[in-house]
Amino acid sequence: MSQKPSFFAELKRRNVFRAVALYAAGAWLLVQVATQVFPLFHVAEWVMRWIVVAASVGFPFAMLFSWFYEWTPQGLQLESEIPPNESITRHTGRKLDRWIIAILALAVVLLLTDRFVLRKDAGASAEKTAAADGEESVAVLPFVNMTADKQNEFFADGLSEEILNSLARIDGMRVIGRTSSFQFKGKTEDLRTIGEKLGAANILEGSVRREGDKARITAQLIRASDGIHLWSETYDRTLTDTLAVQVDIAEKVADVLNVVLDDQEHARMRSEGIKNVDAFIAYQKGLQIYADAHNPAKSQSVVVGLRLANKEFDRAIALEPGFSQAYFAAADLYDHILLADDQSQPEKLKAQQAGLHYLELAAANSHDEQQRLLTLADRQLISDDWHGLAANIKAALSHPGCSAPDWLPVFAGAFGYGELVEDLGARVNVCDPLNSINFNSRVRSALSSGQPQRALDILTASERARGGVAIASVFRVQALIMLGRVKEAEAQAAAIDPTNENYYKAQVFAGAAAGESPASIHARLASVDRSHSIYKMQGLTDAVEAVLSGDRAGADRRAAAIDAQPAGPFVLAVLTADSLHGAPFDLEATPNFKARLAESGLPWPPMSPIKLPNRTATNK
Repeated sequence: MSQKPSFFAELKRRNVFRAVALYAAGAWLLVQVATQVFPLFHVAEWVMRWIVVAASVGFPFAMLFSWFYEWTPQGLQLESEIPPNESITRHTGRKLDRWIIAILALAVVLLLTDRFVLRKDAGASAEKTAAADGEESVAVLPFVNMTADKQNEFFADGLSEEILNSLARIDGMRVIGRTSSFQFKGKTEDLRTIGEKLGAANILEGSVRREGDKARITAQLIRASDGIHLWSETYDRTLTDTLAVQVDIAEKVADVLNVVLDDQEHARMRSEGIKNVDAFIAYQKGLQIYADAHNPAKSQSVVVGLRLANKEFDRAIALEPGFSQAYFAAADLYDHILLADDQSQPEKLKAQQAGLHYLELAAANSHDEQQRLLTLADRQLISDDWHGLAANIKAALSHPGCSAPDWLPVFAGAFGYGELVEDLGARVNVCDPLNSINFNSRVRSALSSGQPQRALDILTASERARGGVAIASVFRVQALIMLGRVKEAEAQAAAIDPTNENYYKAQVFAGAAAGESPASIHARLASVDRSHSIYKMQGLTDAVEAVLSGDRAGADRRAAAIDAQPAGPFVLAVLTADSLHGAPFDLEATPNFKARLAESGLPWPPMSPIKLPNRTATNK
C-alpha cells in the first residue's frame, strides 16, 4: 500500500512553488516598470496604488489556480482530469522555470538601467524632469516701478515677492524661487530665454505706480514658449489693500493654469501673507544691503554690512512680529561674527545668544515645515547642546520641499550626509535654478564626501547657468587634486585672482598636492595681502594649512583656541569640512567639541577625500 504524499510534496508536485515565484516576480516587475514609466505620461498616482493592491489581492488566487490547474503540452488543464504522469509535471516545471528566468533577466536589466542610466547624476535628472513639468510652473519677475522715486522699487519688489509666496502656497504649483527670478530685475531678456533659464512654462510680470497711499498695479501672465498673454488685469488700490491684490493675482493665475484651490488653501493665503506694507518694504531694503554685504565688489566687511541690513530686518520685525524670513535673514550676521577673526570674545558670546534667539523665532513663525526643520538644525549647530543633532540633520535634509538650507550643508557632507545634501540641492535647483549659494553648498558637500567628479559637474552646471563663463575657484582645485590631476589643479590655482577670498587657500592645497614643502609654501605666500578679506576668516585657512602641512601640534593649538570660543564646536565642524583631510585635530585638544560630538550621534573621524604626499611634522 503506497503512502499518501505529504502536503508539502503535493505542493511541489503540482508546481505551486514555481507558480508562486513566477507570479511574485511578474508582479514585482510590473510595479517597477509602472513606477518608472507612469511619471513620464503623468499617470495619476491612484492608478499605481490600484496596481499594487491588485497584485497583492491576486496572490492567493494565483496559488489556488496553480493548485487546481496544470500547464500541459495540450494547454491548461484541471489537475483532476490529468492522469498521474511524471513527464507532464516535468514539462510544466520546465515551462515555469523558463518564464521565471526570463522575468528575472528582465528584472536585472531594469535594475541596471535604473542604477546606471536613469539614476546617473540623479540630481540633474530630477532637475530636467521637473523643469519640463507641465503648465503649472511659473516665475514671478520683479514688478517694475513706474515712478521716478527709487524708494518705490522696494514696494514693487515686496509686492512681487508676496505674490510669489502666495503662489508657492498652492499645492500643485511649481514656483521659481526669488533668488533666481529676481536676477532678471532691470533686464530686457526675451521671455522665452528667461523661461528656459528658469525652467518655467509661464512668466508673471507687472508694474506698480505708487503715489502717496494709492497704487496702480498691473499684472500679466505670459506663456514663455510663444509669448501669448494668458491673463492680465489692472488694480487701483490703496496701500492697505495690497494684500487682497496679492491673493487675487495668485488665485487668478492658478485658475488660468487649471490648478484648483480648496478652501484651506484660500484661507492659508489670506492668513499667512505679510499684512504690513512698510514691513515688506523694510525687508526688501534689508535684502539689498544683505546682498551687497556678501559682494566683495561692494563690501569691505560682511559683518559691517550685515549690521546695516539688520537695522532694516529689525524694523520689519517690529512692524510684523511674525515675519519668519526677516528673523532668518537677520541670523546670518551672528554666524559670521562667530566665524570672524576680528571679533572679541564678548562680541562672539553676544552673537551666539542673538543667533539662537533669531533662529528660534524664525522657526516658531515659519509656515513651511521643511524650512522650520532646517532652521532648527542651523540653530542647534551654534548651541551648546547637540543631543540628537544627527537625527535632526537627517530629518531636515530628508523632508520634502525645496527650501535652501543655510550653514548646514557647509559641513554635513564630511559627516556622512553628502547624498542627502545633494538630493535636497537638486530639488532646490529645480525651483531656484540660479541660486549660487545652493550650487556652492552642493559643491562643498560633494568634495567633503569624496565625490570630486560630482563637484566638477555641479561647477560646470553653475557656470552654464551664469552664461557659460568659467571662473577659477578653490573648489575646482580641490576636485582636481582628488582626481589626481595635480598639474591641472596647480594651473587652476594660479589662475585665481590674488585678491580673491580663497586665493591663499587654493595655493596651499595645490602646493601640498604637488609635494612642495610646508616651509616653501608658507614663504611663497607670505607676501599675499589677505587684509582685503570681507569675511575675516584667515584663522580657519591657517588651521587648514597646518593640517595639510602635517603640523599636528599647530593644528591642535589652533583648534583648541577655536574650541574655547562661543559656538566653537560649530566653527570646528566647518574646519573639519574645509580641510578635506579626515580628523584635522585631536579630540583631546578640543574638549567642548568632543563633548558636543558625543551628544550628537555624528560619526568620527570623518572621511579623508584628499590624499597628500607624506609630510614630516613641522611646527610654525
